[in-house]
Amino acid sequence: MFICSFENITMVQKTLAKYFFKALLFALPVLFYVLIILVVDPYNFIGLFKVIDDKDKFLVVQRTDESSPRGNILWKTVAFRQNPTPNIIIGDSQGKDIDVSIIKRNTGEDYFNFCAPGASFSTIFKTFWFATEQTRIKKVCFQLAFMNYNLEREYDLWHFSENYFKRPYEYFTTKEIFFDAVANVAWAVTRDKRIISRSYEFLPPGKMENLAQSRLNLFFSKYSYPQVYKDELVKIAQYCNENGIEYSFLILPVYKGVDEHLAKNNLFDDYLKFKEDIYSLGYTYDLDMLAGLKQNRSNFIDYFHPTQKVMDSLTVIVWPADTAKSQALN
Repeated sequence: MFICSFENITMVQKTLAKYFFKALLFALPVLFYVLIILVVDPYNFIGLFKVIDDKDKFLVVQRTDESSPRGNILWKTVAFRQNPTPNIIIGDSQGKDIDVSIIKRNTGEDYFNFCAPGASFSTIFKTFWFATEQTRIKKVCFQLAFMNYNLEREYDLWHFSENYFKRPYEYFTTKEIFFDAVANVAWAVTRDKRIISRSYEFLPPGKMENLAQSRLNLFFSKYSYPQVYKDELVKIAQYCNENGIEYSFLILPVYKGVDEHLAKNNLFDDYLKFKEDIYSLGYTYDLDMLAGLKQNRSNFIDYFHPTQKVMDSLTVIVWPADTAKSQALN
């Protein structure tokens, strides 16, 4: 009887061991999946490992027109929470390439560029209120564009960061995060430019012109004046005044083809109304008045985005060096 019991126990142990190894084998892909995200941590959300340089990670974020909007929102939200800066720039893809190192060199002040491709006015508003919760804001520059000042383009990207802070486990269950982690590994190992160069910015001239025209049709096919945006901007301006925050607005130049399209489709008066609204809220750097710059197609990547060289020159206009400020005052 004792021998039978011992044999039964042995059989149970063997059976359990068999199922354990089967379960382990089944779980290996899941463990590998989690390990990749944990170690690579494409957005520094976990913060346990630093196996890939942040500059490389940020390049991977920009790699496609799909990854860039959601990726910039999450990357910059995480970075700001970890190291909040009292001076910020908030806007969309037009302001994404404002180089804060130029501002630092010229003014001695640290700025955080919170501009994200695809950011709507709703996203810009939520970004501002988020920033005020993280630190005491001293200066804020809102980069705003007419292409989004349209109630027909009501959408919001903020959920791409908010969801992960509300439900951190989703960082390990969302396929996009896994794809970003894999892309990071592929770029770090191969240095294959094709991995990070699939954005619209790398299109050949002919295709870029077709894209520009399609975006004109997309942005301005329908237009409704967004009174709710104006009301929220007024609310934000009042908050800034009450809390001693120095605020300004920035309108960046677009290629003249945009103005021609607006005039052709009876939207130029709406564009002027947009400017009037922004002017009424506070000091506005309207760089879209630089007519000479707007005439030259080579100054723009597409119709809406100045090249990096032009953007650097515009940045110096808005944030001039101390010597330039002194000369202007004299």
